[in-house]
Amino acid sequence: MSTEDKIENGIFLNGKGQIIEMLQFMTTAEKETLIKNIKIRNPQLADELLEKSLSFANIDGINDLDLQMLFKYIKPAIIGIALKTTDKKLQKRVLSLLPREDAEEAFKNMRSPLANEEDGIQRAQNKVLMTLTSLCRRKQIKL
Repeated sequence: MSTEDKIENGIFLNGKGQIIEMLQFMTTAEKETLIKNIKIRNPQLADELLEKSLSFANIDGINDLDLQMLFKYIKPAIIGIALKTTDKKLQKRVLSLLPREDAEEAFKNMRSPLANEEDGIQRAQNKVLMTLTSLCRRKQIKL
């Protein structure tokens, strides 16, 4: 059965997309096991799947040194906006890892109202994720 036949019959397989969706709902241990098994056969695919399955919630699972490395590349104002809707524990952890001046600026932006808050928060979180992905590709941060 060709790809065209599958599409005509309403069957569409998107293996990568399905795996990415699965990874977003898996526990850390399950995700690690799946990625490890894929990495044995196809390391590039494993890295791509891991990157595409990242969400801002994954920030909490990164160790302190890697978080400090990540936030060296992001303006404190963006960090503050990205943290607005996160839980207090993560906010305290991130702010405690930043240099004092940066933490104060991030906190100020975290508490300031935004004109289009939902959109602003999403863009800030996406900026953090793009930076995280870039650092992972360069092997400066390990997920």
